[in-house]
Amino acid sequence: MLDKHDVTYEEACEAAESTANYLRTTDGPGGERRYIAAGRTGADRRLIVIFADEGAGQGRIITAREPRGRKEEARHRRAGGN
Repeated sequence: MLDKHDVTYEEACEAAESTANYLRTTDGPGGERRYIAAGRTGADRRLIVIFADEGAGQGRIITAREPRGRKEEARHRRAGGN
């Protein structure tokens, strides 16, 4: 799925790890807890990362993309992504 948005797994990890602020979002299949992290890569690329909580401090990245449109820009700011 990351290929669809021209984001590498490494970039998604960098962006997710660059912030401690996460927003809870709509649950996934079977009630899976999902979150949004808005962060930046080492190359200063802004990304929104959607991930599932796997427990024990672990997460599974579902997708990542650059914020687009006013709604996603606002979501990026609310999640602490500047």
